[in-house]
Amino acid sequence: MKYGRVVIIGRPNTGKSTLINGLLKQKVAITSHLPQTTRKNIRVVYSDEAGKLILSDTPGVLGKVEDLLGKKVNLETPKEMGRADVVIMVVDISRPKNEEENKVIGLVRKSPAKKILVYNKVDLAVGPKNHLPDYNYLEDEFDRTVAVSALKTTHLKSLVAAIFELLPEGDPNNLAPEVAALEDTSKPVISMPSSEFIAEIIREKAYLFLRDEIPYSINVRVESVEDKGKIIVVKAIIETSAERYKKIIIGKNGQKIKEIGYNARKELQVMSGRKVYLELNVVTNTHWQELLTSTEL
Repeated sequence: MKYGRVVIIGRPNTGKSTLINGLLKQKVAITSHLPQTTRKNIRVVYSDEAGKLILSDTPGVLGKVEDLLGKKVNLETPKEMGRADVVIMVVDISRPKNEEENKVIGLVRKSPAKKILVYNKVDLAVGPKNHLPDYNYLEDEFDRTVAVSALKTTHLKSLVAAIFELLPEGDPNNLAPEVAALEDTSKPVISMPSSEFIAEIIREKAYLFLRDEIPYSINVRVESVEDKGKIIVVKAIIETSAERYKKIIIGKNGQKIKEIGYNARKELQVMSGRKVYLELNVVTNTHWQELLTSTEL
């Protein structure tokens, strides 16, 4: 059996979070079409007969960053890279290569870890959307190359096999405390307390129903989670930076906030197997980005 740390990196929207959900066969990371959906490093445990892995899902590496949140998010991936035994660089071959990809390649080149290049979204890379030639030249810099569809879980077994093949024989005791700490948490097995995961689910639903109506000017804070036996009561707030965004989030006659709340509650009920009451309020806080710590991204 082998044990090791695997860090997944790439530019925004290459499908890193979808990949990690596919590998774990359960939802551990939120996804959306918007960049900056993943704001912080999330660690999960993958186990099979070959061994155990600590997989790190990292935020998409942004190219030009001007806002405070983006600058904080861009610090997350380099912090995690130093932990890696294997680095997986995910590229979306249905999109052309850009300057953000170059930034990711620069991080990969600095890492002494074994490296895997993952061509993702092979199901979408058809005809004019096939940009594989943009990335082929990178293969010489990687130890393995695997083509997958993270969304359809195509060839994920081949990726896992490549990871274990590249991992050195190691002492499982080196990872034991961290693995035990992650496995001791309630499912899904993630490196955050339940209140933070609840906040992530609410933020995902906000992105889904607001689409491109607001920029990345929202944050979700869970104020309390009470287990009342037959029901879990959650109180949370959505923070935004301006009154005009607050009106958009609430929507006409409160329709948008109702949709966000309903769909977040529905998913939380499925995941917990319990009835959930979710109280959501929207507040304006022009300084929320400044007040965020690295653990609250």
